[in-house]
Amino acid sequence: MTVKFVDLFCGIGGFHHGIKNVIADSECVLASDSNKNVQKVYEDNYGVKVQGDICDITDIPECDIICGGFPCQPFSVAQWKDAKAFKDPRGNMFFEIMRLVDIRKPPCIFLENVANLTTIQNGEVMKTIVESLESRGYNVSYKVLNAKNFGIPQNRERVYIIASLNKTFDFSVLESVNINSSIIDILDKTSNEIIDSQKYTIIDDRHVKRQSKSGLIFKGYINGKIRKAGAKENTEHLSRVHKQPMRIYSTNGTHPTLSASESSGRYHIYDERSGVVRKLSIKECYRLMAYPDTFKISDVKGVAYKQIGNSVCVKVIEEIFKEIVRQEAFTPRVNHT
Repeated sequence: MTVKFVDLFCGIGGFHHGIKNVIADSECVLASDSNKNVQKVYEDNYGVKVQGDICDITDIPECDIICGGFPCQPFSVAQWKDAKAFKDPRGNMFFEIMRLVDIRKPPCIFLENVANLTTIQNGEVMKTIVESLESRGYNVSYKVLNAKNFGIPQNRERVYIIASLNKTFDFSVLESVNINSSIIDILDKTSNEIIDSQKYTIIDDRHVKRQSKSGLIFKGYINGKIRKAGAKENTEHLSRVHKQPMRIYSTNGTHPTLSASESSGRYHIYDERSGVVRKLSIKECYRLMAYPDTFKISDVKGVAYKQIGNSVCVKVIEEIFKEIVRQEAFTPRVNHT
């Protein structure tokens, strides 16, 4: 089966990689991203010339599926205290997707965004998205899934939206997936960015607990100024009083969500095997998104960190796409040329 897909807000190609992992001869007929740095990485890895700003695209090729992780900043808890959503220009990028959908009416649409998309403005944003798709004849379903349940040791919750002209996609099989893994599984044996033991504190084992939902194990923190305001007495060991770059997590648990705003790679882990604290390497960050070690990353490390934090998790895309194909959520168009 040959599948032709359009990759919008393509980034470094998480959707592209996931789809190709399922159907190797799938063809990306159009990729779009306004960022020059990701355009280069995408082209280096897939040989596809990336078009720029989606707003400048006036036509798209015939395709079986349109996919994309449209800008999440207007919907992200991490970026906004106020519910800006569609009031932010970036939030309007969803309607740019709809504009292109109207040109070709693809059998299937596959989108990703932050989990907060489902609850912001009391669900009104999600309701608008669903109604926009349904008004065009699509059967719509969506679900928040966590990468940590798919064998990727990263606590990364994202909402996935499937719109199909054929049928309503059933997420139940994917909801039941629970493949456990830990940071140890993705460690690079050659990494040696070890932190001086005088620069961090490992908390007492009595206070070390695995968070049941996220799988995180807070093990300690980098010494420095911590947030004391509002903290109860004798609770300074708790992770909530430390900013994320100061936290240290055990390799027996999962890793926190990689962030696009973290361009310095300040992710610290406690290696339970060697008893040392070190930085997570750039290679390990890409493994936490299920990219292969052969993936060609940006030559600029800060850019590479930002790009991986902004990517979709390849493994989750792959598993969802497998299910899209199995459920026949779309029928490839036979008149491809």
